[in-house]
Amino acid sequence: SCLVDGDFLDTEKFMEGGKGQPRGTFSSIKELLEKFDERMTKLTAEAKPTPVNRVRAEVLRQSRERASDTSGLFSLTVPTGGGKTLSSLAFALTHAVRHQKRRIIYVIPYTSIIEQTAGIFRDIFGDNVVEHHSNLDPEKESAKSRLATENWDASIIVTTNVQFFESLFAARTSSCRKLHNIVNSVVVLDEAQLLNPEFLQPIMDTMNLLSQHYGVTFV
Repeated sequence: SCLVDGDFLDTEKFMEGGKGQPRGTFSSIKELLEKFDERMTKLTAEAKPTPVNRVRAEVLRQSRERASDTSGLFSLTVPTGGGKTLSSLAFALTHAVRHQKRRIIYVIPYTSIIEQTAGIFRDIFGDNVVEHHSNLDPEKESAKSRLATENWDASIIVTTNVQFFESLFAARTSSCRKLHNIVNSVVVLDEAQLLNPEFLQPIMDTMNLLSQHYGVTFV
């Protein structure tokens, strides 16, 4: 993966000069955590003391608390409306900073959910969020985000099950470019029950391999 991506990048630099200049110009995970904490402080102050908001606050508290745990495999089971998206993001960012992870990858089964999730993240982090899926609105792309979809060299990636697992299993150079950037990251599998049972064994084998040998934390 490193060699293939390096070959693409060197060719790009030689053939197209400054095209790759925007690459890697995203905010760091630590800077994103600071932005997230600012937003959550504001939301908490504005939230009414309803039973649902108390549950959301507790889920968020526990997610932050467990972020200091050793890198590995985690599960987050929250009822609909319980604040799962922001709580999982709180865990991912805090865990990434404490364990020096390089990026956060959100893996989602449906493009409709992706657009909703990416919209929430973009509202907090601006153009630091990179969407990578087949249904992406071109107006949401920039030169920087378009380049980042090639090798996932960004702080926050929001993508589909198909894109993520084809990157791991497909025998194509374009897919292979992402592999070394999955290393030492936090991967959140949203709606994990929708993974195809037919492919569950190789998926779990690969998740265990990435977790044990390549520093990947899965939620």
